Amino acid sequence: MSRKKDTKASGSADYAVDRRQFLGAALGAGGLLASMGLGQYVKAQGASAPVRPAAPPPEPTVSQLAPLRDLKGKVAYVTAGSDGIGLGIARAASNAGMKVVIGYRNEERLQAALPLFKPGNAGVIGVKHDVVGREGWQALLDEVKKNFGKLHLVVNNAGIKTLKPASQAKADEWDYAMAVNVTAIVQSVGVILPHMLEHGEGGHFVTTSSMSGLLPAVTAGVYSATKIAAVGVMEALRVELESSSVGTSVFCPGLVSTDNYPMGEENPFRAAQMAKSGRTPPPPMPAVGMDPLEAGERVLNGVVNNDLFILSHPEFKPGMQERFDAMMASTPKVEAPIPQARIDRERVVMRCGIYAREIEHRKQKRKSYRQA
Repeated sequence: MSRKKDTKASGSADYAVDRRQFLGAALGAGGLLASMGLGQYVKAQGASAPVRPAAPPPEPTVSQLAPLRDLKGKVAYVTAGSDGIGLGIARAASNAGMKVVIGYRNEERLQAALPLFKPGNAGVIGVKHDVVGREGWQALLDEVKKNFGKLHLVVNNAGIKTLKPASQAKADEWDYAMAVNVTAIVQSVGVILPHMLEHGEGGHFVTTSSMSGLLPAVTAGVYSATKIAAVGVMEALRVELESSSVGTSVFCPGLVSTDNYPMGEENPFRAAQMAKSGRTPPPPMPAVGMDPLEAGERVLNGVVNNDLFILSHPEFKPGMQERFDAMMASTPKVEAPIPQARIDRERVVMRCGIYAREIEHRKQKRKSYRQA
């Protein structure tokens, strides 16, 4: 079944206040996030998120079990879910038996997307939502609770591609890119995390970053910087929520065919726009990027296995290795004994544990979201 609901999008004034508060904190003297830790920042914003204590990490073990190993009947919310990767994730979630809430801003995109969901699905609704601003997130949660009772999976997929060199972008371009690509993630956690912890049925946050979040894109400094920050937010959450019932993942895709669907489908919004204008749709383009539905299925597999990193394009592996090797090559040699007091002070950063546990986690038998 398909339904549609609206909530009032957060206003520009709310956006401006949130933007100033976050940027002033994050980019100011030391940065609020750097000085407090993400968990304490979220708590200050109204959530009771558990904060990992500053103590020596445990020995590497298999990471936290997936809180959402069983998807059927659970509720998923996907921002910017009416097109592209977001629509692929929403469809995969629906195919897995989840009730799906699509965050959208364009009515025509939503109406074009709804027919792609299979008849007899567990439930699909659209909610108009500006991801910037806590008021919008609270209204979204209220709408989800009214329709489906609880929310289990949040996919922060909305993003803005400010493809400007970092040295040339204007201040307002930086502000808006940070607000959508970074601050909105923190706001979603501040509003939704307490709800997930309260219902206790398991929860999961996914953020769609990009391979540009791991390998800076040429001439797209603003986009790369915000996507790298998005990866950092999810890594911080992984550290802080490992002992909770809420999982975390960051999706870093390469090229995805969001302008056409290689699996015999047209982009529904673009097809509707062509029909509305009376123009003849062009022949399907050759499939170059990954199909959005496949991207969505990879995200759902990451959720049911509670993968920290969801990577879909192996052609980037040499570049990631080169970046890591460059860091290792830049590390100074030990030329004198390192004071033990300094080591003790830095231990929680030196080996926070999530990476060793993720390596061990990847060695375990994996589950398909179709079995969840």
